[in-house]
Amino acid sequence: MKAFALFALSVVATAAMAAGPTSPSSITIANGAVSIQTATIKNHSVVQNDSNARNTALQNVASNAGDITIKGYSKQTATVNDSNLTNKAVNKDDFANQNVASNAGKVEVTGSGSSEQSASIKDDSTVSNKAAGGGADALQSLASNNGKVLVKGVSKQDVSVNESTVANVANGANALATQNLSSNMGHVTVAGYSNQTTSVSHSLVLNKATGANSHAAQNIASNDACNEPRDPCPTCH
Repeated sequence: MKAFALFALSVVATAAMAAGPTSPSSITIANGAVSIQTATIKNHSVVQNDSNARNTALQNVASNAGDITIKGYSKQTATVNDSNLTNKAVNKDDFANQNVASNAGKVEVTGSGSSEQSASIKDDSTVSNKAAGGGADALQSLASNNGKVLVKGVSKQDVSVNESTVANVANGANALATQNLSSNMGHVTVAGYSNQTTSVSHSLVLNKATGANSHAAQNIASNDACNEPRDPCPTCH
């Protein structure tokens, strides 16, 4: 991986007919809805989120997290090209959670549904999420739904990794590492269709938990009822 010196980030987020409450735990877009979220990270850029000891690192890129609603459509696209996207928590019992073109935590959509999620990682890029220390949790989602989502019809999920690295690591005893690529995890409904595609070429996709009694769970173009020994996202259900 080459050195990164230049930072350039283009993020476009548009919502049609926004209405309703806008607190962190209740984001409604309704009334004709739509909501299009696009993040483009390219040309030797670095997007980095680190937490200090005994803390939580949360990073969302073209994603919805925490009791959203929308009511029809919602398109999420993230492109990482020749760049570095990282999220890291550094101590015991820390929680590192990174969402890229994903939905996490009671999202919904409905109103005839839809929801298209796409993540493209290419040209010597790195997308990584790391939690270090005993009891640490590392949870990373690319073009995925995690935790009580719903949708009600269609939902297309696509991840492409080309000559790049996607890594999720939890270090220490009792650590938990969970990584989702174009997948549904934990109480997701959809109700009709759902197309899940992951393409990996000349790349490394890594999910690792190290230490005694640690656990690593990785979903690629999959559905997972979240039957893990420890809930990887206690705030998402």
